[in-house]
Amino acid sequence: MRKTTAVPVFTALALLLVTGCSAANAEAEAKPSPPPASAEPSTAAAVEDTEEQTCLKLLGTDGQGPLHQVISVVRIGDGTSGVEMSAEDARPLHEEVLAIAKDAPADLGPLLRELSSPTGNVIMQAEKPGRAWTFNAETWTSAATELEERCAPYGAAA
Repeated sequence: MRKTTAVPVFTALALLLVTGCSAANAEAEAKPSPPPASAEPSTAAAVEDTEEQTCLKLLGTDGQGPLHQVISVVRIGDGTSGVEMSAEDARPLHEEVLAIAKDAPADLGPLLRELSSPTGNVIMQAEKPGRAWTFNAETWTSAATELEERCAPYGAAA
């Protein structure tokens, strides 16, 4: 059983006056102070797309989206590689894939940047004709294959 102690009202009031405590002060201390007027509003963090949203952008509505377009123009064989596309045609495709990569989940971003590497090479060679073709066919093929596999469930036929 608990024992309670009675404190005379005058003693309680005296303690409040001596310590400077009051209900107003207690409430003011409990409330967080507003931010200073000069504080800049915080910028909301960019929200990344889901895997499904990224894949839907890559696949396009008819299955002929950027993923298919890039894969269809890359030629690899007999130790050589190339892209059957002009720099003028490669530029919008390259920029579209990089824009998708920017909003993609962290694990898809590198795959998308690799997917865009052949179109990037076409653009760079058009800007600097003497530049060497820097394309790793094995890495690109791996990235393209993984993107196809991961996006397959989101295709129109799925």
